[in-house]
Amino acid sequence: MDDLIFAYAEELVGKEYVIATYYLEAVPEVDIVVKAASFAVGQSVGTWTPVPGVTREMLEQHVGRIVAIYDVPPVELEPDLPPDKRSFYLQIAFPEANFGSQFPMLFTTLLGNDVSTAAQLKLVDLQLSPSFVAGFGGPKFGIAGLREHLGVPERPLLLNMIKPCTGFGPEAGAAFFAESARGGVDVIKDDELLGNTSFSAMLDRVSAYCRAAEQVYEEVGHRAVYCPNITDRPERVVENARRAQELGAGMVMVNAVAAGLGVVQAVAEDRDVTIPVLSHYAGTGSLAENPRAGIASPLLLGKLCRLAGADVAMFGSVYSTYPLLREKYLRTAHFQTMPLYDLKPTMPSVGGGIHPGTAVRIIEDIGFDVMLAVGGAIQGHPDGPAAGGRAMRQAIDAAVAGISLSDYARQHPELKTALDLWEEGV
Repeated sequence: MDDLIFAYAEELVGKEYVIATYYLEAVPEVDIVVKAASFAVGQSVGTWTPVPGVTREMLEQHVGRIVAIYDVPPVELEPDLPPDKRSFYLQIAFPEANFGSQFPMLFTTLLGNDVSTAAQLKLVDLQLSPSFVAGFGGPKFGIAGLREHLGVPERPLLLNMIKPCTGFGPEAGAAFFAESARGGVDVIKDDELLGNTSFSAMLDRVSAYCRAAEQVYEEVGHRAVYCPNITDRPERVVENARRAQELGAGMVMVNAVAAGLGVVQAVAEDRDVTIPVLSHYAGTGSLAENPRAGIASPLLLGKLCRLAGADVAMFGSVYSTYPLLREKYLRTAHFQTMPLYDLKPTMPSVGGGIHPGTAVRIIEDIGFDVMLAVGGAIQGHPDGPAAGGRAMRQAIDAAVAGISLSDYARQHPELKTALDLWEEGV
């Protein structure tokens, strides 16, 4: 069977395989070739012991194949082996026919099944074939379509998640919404903690918030788009999206990690849902933070959320108290936007401790194609949420014009107040 399990990457280019790259640690005594082969077979056609019914034709079409084994550092001689553990990167190709263009079976294949053959490893990247990517719709709008939908052709976008997170009814929330909208916020969404609750039914919120959006538009000439959190039991989410759209919502949000990427895919690919989809990253830490297990955050929040169809995908800021590595933050944005066959790009949305000072840094890092996700710096502005929204818009305008915040603040009191309060971020 070795002639089928092992393959050059070159042999598989253009064929219908997903090539997974894993990080693995093992004690020096482990035979890594045997371990990799056991995992490749166990995650495709086999189990821990030979069983009847496995034919060569079955293996040719369905067995996982070892593409590469890289040891780090690349040791050649036994005396140079580390005394406690060795580190490896494994590349294993899995036939697309084993799971198709859907996430639940993809994850079952990639992240472990049979405990007798599984390994403690971390999925760090996936090389996807054109045929596999074509099986997913990806973002309906992409960055250009999202900008057209929101009427903002060039500058960074501003999103506000209403604070407090939860505990209030639709009419109280509509008042919060109106205040943020008066400040020029582009998109206002529910906090990820607020779903369809007894005290704030999602459809009641949509009705109340959309009325508030129209009232503010009549007052000041700016119409903020409402993005409700439609996260729910799987069988309800698509219907939630359809109903929210009917009532005037301009976007919808799904807690992608908690609900599953398959739920995001179902909403994004539904023909009746014709508004952009935003994916939230709550719960990512449980899958990504262990360096020896789970899935790397740029892959999960970048490439896979994009594949699922998120027009906007949120991830964490490095300018907060959360100790996220800078390269993970940057690579997530890259994975959302780099060319990938015919797939449209996803708009990066960065959240967590964002205020005028950190906003400028994020724009410098990622560019103008970013949606700044701001909570407390808008609701918590000393002069109220409308002033908080204006302060953030002023910071964006300063960044676009290439003017320092301190200089711009001389003529913009809302920005100056924000900088005085959060000056450590400048």
